[in-house]
Amino acid sequence: MTKNADITPRQDAPCKYFSERGESAIATTPIVVGSHYDIVVIGAGIVGLSAALALSERDVRVHVLEARHIGWGASGRAWGQVAAAAKHTPKEIDATFPHERAWRINETMARIPEIVSETVKRHDIQCEMLESGNLIAAHRPCKEHGLRRLADDLARRGYPVTLLENAACTTVTGSPRYRVALHDRRGIALNPLAYTRGLARAVLNAGASISENTTVTQLERSAQSWIVQTAQGAIRAESVIIATNAFTSDRLYPGIGSEIFPVRAYQAISRPLDPQILAGILPERQTLNDTRRLFSGIRIWPDGRLHIGVDGPERSGDGRAFLTGASRRLRMTFPQLGPITWQEAWGGWVDMTADKYPVLHDLAPGLWSAAGLSGRGIGVGTVLGRDLALCALGQAPDAVHPITALTPRWYHFAHSSIVRLATAAYRIEDAIADFRFHAMGQEFF
Repeated sequence: MTKNADITPRQDAPCKYFSERGESAIATTPIVVGSHYDIVVIGAGIVGLSAALALSERDVRVHVLEARHIGWGASGRAWGQVAAAAKHTPKEIDATFPHERAWRINETMARIPEIVSETVKRHDIQCEMLESGNLIAAHRPCKEHGLRRLADDLARRGYPVTLLENAACTTVTGSPRYRVALHDRRGIALNPLAYTRGLARAVLNAGASISENTTVTQLERSAQSWIVQTAQGAIRAESVIIATNAFTSDRLYPGIGSEIFPVRAYQAISRPLDPQILAGILPERQTLNDTRRLFSGIRIWPDGRLHIGVDGPERSGDGRAFLTGASRRLRMTFPQLGPITWQEAWGGWVDMTADKYPVLHDLAPGLWSAAGLSGRGIGVGTVLGRDLALCALGQAPDAVHPITALTPRWYHFAHSSIVRLATAAYRIEDAIADFRFHAMGQEFF
């Protein structure tokens, strides 16, 4: 995760609710010390498994190494939304990259739900996929203009989006909290741990192998191959892919961990709620985010449970979500709810970069890495894994994301303080907006 972080992540187990639904945990095998592969992938999350699957389907001998269990990191802890978007808007991407690259990124990001859906259906992954679209709502009057501009730009590009205002917004969201919302009909939602396990099953079916509880301690170049040292012994590979995301460490390659700024995210899921009340809340079962800076996602599972993004301790690997604040925000958003009983809450690390773009690196001959999903792990992670596979196969020009130079950030040593200060500022901003809405109601707008 950082230069001085534990190699084996310290955090609670992934969500039990996710684990008990859809795909079951699969049986993996220990490493065979001294074995030799075409490619070793480090990390059995969505990025690593997507890379391994793409490679295995081309008859490449692949072995995946995972320090804990499949989906232990963010892949098994995500909120489960797959938006047809990168972290940046298409207009921002156009302004950042050359025309051809920007077009390639935007065209792919627009199809991300389709790409994930095709993967789920092709491999028969049992992950409760719901193709109902995504909503983004303005939680403050000053955010409405930005949503209108975004809706206009997306519609101009031919994307299936609708701007919902006033009564239409209230009907679709089920909330008096919002006056303007953007409905993107392309979005989907699923069980992220089940999706990750399904990718792992597909990897095994394609002929690759996976070893869990196998921590990589060192990479060493020897002649034309790489020696991958683990706690159990060493194996060899012609090429190595590092897909450790928020747990990327300088131990594997100098400076690689100093590009990633891990941010702690929390979620909670309720016990089943009254079906009559839920019938009027997100009645078409879209996922809902609003424009606040902190995590704000809300979705409803088929069995009537509310699932929400929650605030919590910024840097603690075993911190507890702020459930009182979550309940207060839900009651303000959906006053018809009444008391909420939380069944489970959990946390995980989001791998942010300084500019919130993914990084794809050619580190050394036969050594590739990617990270920096910035909260878009399911969809962007699936694409970024395929990019890694193309790079390892010598087809880097076909990758969606550009190969960039490794850029350790000199201020990385202070990232804990930066995260704390930013989070504190966002909390104050949200608290002021919520207080004003609580005091003024619709007059707030």
